[in-house]
Amino acid sequence: MKNLFILTLILLSFNTFSQDLTLNEKHEHSIFEKEHTEDLKIAQTVYVCTGEYSYAYHSRSNCPGLNNCKGDIKYTDEYNATQSLGRKPCCRCWSNVKNNCKDDNPSYGSGGNSNNDEAMAYVAIAVVALSAAVLSNDLYVYPIYSLDNKSKNSFGWSFGFRKTFNHSALEYGTSVINREYDNNYYQFTDKEWGFHLNYIHHIFDNKTPYWLTPYIGPSVNYFNDFGYGGVIGTKMRLLDRLDFDVRFEQTTETSRIQAGLIFTYQKEYFWKK
Repeated sequence: MKNLFILTLILLSFNTFSQDLTLNEKHEHSIFEKEHTEDLKIAQTVYVCTGEYSYAYHSRSNCPGLNNCKGDIKYTDEYNATQSLGRKPCCRCWSNVKNNCKDDNPSYGSGGNSNNDEAMAYVAIAVVALSAAVLSNDLYVYPIYSLDNKSKNSFGWSFGFRKTFNHSALEYGTSVINREYDNNYYQFTDKEWGFHLNYIHHIFDNKTPYWLTPYIGPSVNYFNDFGYGGVIGTKMRLLDRLDFDVRFEQTTETSRIQAGLIFTYQKEYFWKK
């Protein structure tokens, strides 16, 4: 009887050890599967549109979000789509993305309201531009060379209005960057639109010639996300109403050199004349 009791204890102990070993193996296997799944997610093939106003990446090439694509449909991996191209998952073909998604084709399935919405958007833009022109003094245009590492080459234009004060100016406008991408998957040029708001303050006013105006100030812009930083440069008088301006802008979203022209189209508001 004593021998039978000892044998029973040995069998129970062995069974408990086997179960613990099995659980540990399953746990290690599940961790491996999780890591392997994350690697697959990063390397997953996704699809992007190379046309303007394309912000998303898609899980399949026939996604309804690509129906409005004005360029080519290219494929890349998910990591490159998010990190290099600044794209977000499509709201139509990805699940569990909540509010962290973009839609390249918002008019899909909306019937005839899309044309009216687009017309109203153009009217709103025209009203804002006209208001800015009336309340501003200067008009500026700058070629841009971008120094960031998002693409192989990045050139573009910046344009907008300036409201001038005695020793400062408030600038507001938009920018467009043509980015040239070249990697193992595709080669194409994409346009990236954004806007900016700068406040510049003149420095060394009494220590420089009248035709030279150095300045520095804060800058806020938006390219895929809001960027905060500053701008430094100098303005050089060419003619009575025409200046040449060169500057460097550094924010959390942009790093670029600009050089262009500033034209003063009204020194005094027309209603004060």
